Order: sequence, then C-alpha cells, then structure tokens
Amino acid sequence: MLPSDIPANPPAAASLPEASYHTLGKKTLWIFILDRVRAAPLFLLLAIGIFIVSQQGALNTGSFAAFGHYALLAALACLALFLAVFGVGAFIGWLVYKNYTFALGEDSLKVRRGILDKEEVAIPYRQIQDVDIDRDLTFQMIGLSKIIILTAGHEDEKGPDDESEGVLPAIDKNLAEWLQTELLQRANIQKVSEQK
Repeated sequence: MLPSDIPANPPAAASLPEASYHTLGKKTLWIFILDRVRAAPLFLLLAIGIFIVSQQGALNTGSFAAFGHYALLAALACLALFLAVFGVGAFIGWLVYKNYTFALGEDSLKVRRGILDKEEVAIPYRQIQDVDIDRDLTFQMIGLSKIIILTAGHEDEKGPDDESEGVLPAIDKNLAEWLQTELLQRANIQKVSEQK
C-alpha cells in the first residue's frame, strides 16, 4: 500500500492498473528544469554587470558617451539571452520530465524515457537482486531520492551512469521508498514461485 502523503502519482495500489505509466514526482520536474537552465544565470549576471557599468556617470560624458549607449544595448542583449536560454531549458526539462515514466507491469518494471529518441526498458522482477536508494545532501534537503536497481549479472554496474537501465535519477522520497518495497516484494515473490 502507498504511503498516505503520496499524491495520486501513482494512485492507491489497490486501484493501480498494471502497466499504467507514472511520472517521477513533481519535485523531479524542478530538478530536470534546473539541470537544463544552468547557463541562464550567467547571462543574467552579465546583463546586470554591464548595466551597472553603463550607468556610471564618467562613461556617459565626453568621448565615452557612445560607450554607455552600446553597453546598455549589450546589457539588453544579455537579458534577452537569459530569457531565451531559460525558456528553452525549462521547456526541454519539462519534456524530459513528461517523457520519463515508469510502470509496474505484471512481470517487470518498465521505464520509458527520451524525447526524440524514445526508449523503453523492462527490468524483470526475477532478475532484481537489490534496490538501493541514494540521497546526497541536496536530495535530502529537498526530499528526493535516486533509485539504483541492481539486477542479476549487472551488480558491478552500480555507478554514476544515470542512463543505465536500472536507475531512476530523481524521484520523490516517499515514492522511492514505496517503489523500493514494492520492487523487492515482487522480486522475492517471483523468485519463490520459480523455485517451487
């Protein structure tokens, strides 16, 4: 059963249809956006710095009068670049978030990801050896987790590679704990039923 503080993503386990896809949680959207707009603040700081320099009284008199005008235009151009980079980065982050989903199927965990180059990975429960939850300091502060799924024959691939099939890069903390429990339970059930 899902913890009570998890919103309808995924819905309560009793009504969870097999193979219905769910996003990684609302906090993950902000991580995906912030990851793609890293360069934007540099343009904003540059615009502010150039604007401050352009408003200096010494630059607006005498032979430097044209410099102040051009510096103001450069500040506006940097501000426009900030808005463009932030807008495009936020849109791409939203697309990545909407297209990074998971589903608990009958026999496997299914993960879909990708915007243009779409990929769907199925991790059979019978191959799951362990499910680790990793939280660095930043993730602890904002309530996120990284899930690393160790599968048979791939135990040594636990590493920083977020593109490996057994990693959900950022997922709400409560959803991660529920998913860890659910995956381990389903993996143990399949292993026991295969041994009989």
